[in-house]
Amino acid sequence: MKIKNSAWAKALIPVGCLLALACGGWLFQRPADAGNVEVQVASETTGRFVQEPLQRSSFKPDFTSRRSSSGVLSRKRLSPRVLTTFSEALGNNWKTAVRVMADGEQVALGMIVDPNGWIITKASQLPATSRVLCRLYDYRELSAEVVSRLSDMDLALLRVPAEHLPVASWADNMPSKGHWVATADLKDIPSSVGVVSAGVQRIRPQRSVLGVSLTTSSDGAAISHVLLGTGAYDAGLRIGDNIYEVNGVAVKSHAGFIDVIKSASGGDLVTLKVNRAERDLEVQARLMDLTDELLDDTEMEVNGRVSARATGFDRVFPHDTVLQPNQCGGPLMNLDGEVVGINIARAGRVTSYALPYDVVQPVVESLIAQQKRVSQATVEVSKEDKVIH
Repeated sequence: MKIKNSAWAKALIPVGCLLALACGGWLFQRPADAGNVEVQVASETTGRFVQEPLQRSSFKPDFTSRRSSSGVLSRKRLSPRVLTTFSEALGNNWKTAVRVMADGEQVALGMIVDPNGWIITKASQLPATSRVLCRLYDYRELSAEVVSRLSDMDLALLRVPAEHLPVASWADNMPSKGHWVATADLKDIPSSVGVVSAGVQRIRPQRSVLGVSLTTSSDGAAISHVLLGTGAYDAGLRIGDNIYEVNGVAVKSHAGFIDVIKSASGGDLVTLKVNRAERDLEVQARLMDLTDELLDDTEMEVNGRVSARATGFDRVFPHDTVLQPNQCGGPLMNLDGEVVGINIARAGRVTSYALPYDVVQPVVESLIAQQKRVSQATVEVSKEDKVIH
């Protein structure tokens, strides 16, 4: 029966709409396992559509392979698959990175800045008394002399007995926000990569702390809490320990302890005399300049290890490379293999600071030139002393 353009057709339209709405509502309310393939596909497509813009907003390339057994790892920034993609960008400049060693362990990274054995690194990572070695790209381990330190930049200039070493190329412009950067190590692939988070800025200094809560005792300052991941924690201090001397100065109270360390900086080593269960101990601990938000066990656990000296810099730029404190002090490179800065601190879970190349380069060149003049003058004086009159 033909109903086109008839009164019946007009009468059936509202009924059809109601039926369609009813069926549609029933379809969308059916459980996913009801066997209706079309409904399941529609639901999955809608889910992908909702999530897709969020995935794109991260601007991270997806290196996942459906056939790979390590699909989860391949999406991580530190996976070998991701890091290998940056090896071509580094070229041979990775050979300018060095590992700074003490007591058989890596304490920092460094960078060769002159072919005649001059190296820069992070000063506050260096031990006070232990002998320092520098492991080069060819895995030679050479004894290093700490020639000078720059406290405002937390840099140290080292010298090893070697010549004709590779020297990196400094960049001639700063990477913009959002640009990739890579941290070089003793391999032809970077140890870590990240993205520049912001432009050059000043990081205000924070007060130095040992990492303990103290109460005044009859014999000094008693520890009532030890903060996770701090110098006190690493030194093995415990609740109940009584600190009665700091760097040879007697401590009579909580306030007295603060007076002794108030002029110190993050990264400084202090020698403590402690009484534990009627036994006297001498402990060496490193102070840290933690920001207020990190003065909490939960925050320290979430953020992981941070640099003992992470504040008090006039000019640094932040990037989100995940570094450990002993990976600071070495070169940070752009995708042309040029050094854009020196990693100087890990300040948080995804916040690292780098000294810009235009800050480091002139200072380092000046220090080396000064040391060469001093060395030359010493040689000339030595020659004069040997002259027989």
